[in-house]
This record gives sequence, C-alpha cells and structure tokens, in this order.
Amino acid sequence: MIFSRAGSVEMDSEARIRTRQSLHQINNDLSIASMTIELISIKLQRGGDHPLQDDLLQSCNAALDAVKRAGKTANQTLHDLR
Repeated sequence: MIFSRAGSVEMDSEARIRTRQSLHQINNDLSIASMTIELISIKLQRGGDHPLQDDLLQSCNAALDAVKRAGKTANQTLHDLR
C-alpha cells in the first residue's frame, strides 16, 4: 500500500490486481451458488406436496437474496477499483 500526501491509503498496482482477481472469483462462486439455489427451488416446486415445502422455498429465496446482495457488493467494489 502507498500512503499519499493527504494521508489516505492507496493500493499499489499489484494489490489492486489481486483484489480484482479475488472479487471476480467471488462473483463466479456466487453465480454458481445462485444457480444451485434456483435449481433446488425448481426441484422443490416440482416435487409435490411436502410438509416443509413452503419453509424450504422461503429459505431458498432468502439465501438467493443474500447471494444477490453479496454479488452486488462485489460488483460495486470492482467498479470502485477502476
């Protein structure tokens, strides 16, 4: 890290590259998680009546929302690093 005259901390080029690579990997992993949760939801919906079906679908929706929020945060951070 490099300290500027104003006292703020700036990332050096190598750290910025590593951070961007990490954020891209996080985004890839979140995409896989999102698709998996969506697949589970579809299978639950097609699986017929199950006593916990509604609870499981709500849990999938909550998990999917969390994954989407994390993805938005990672994307915004990537954008901010430009």
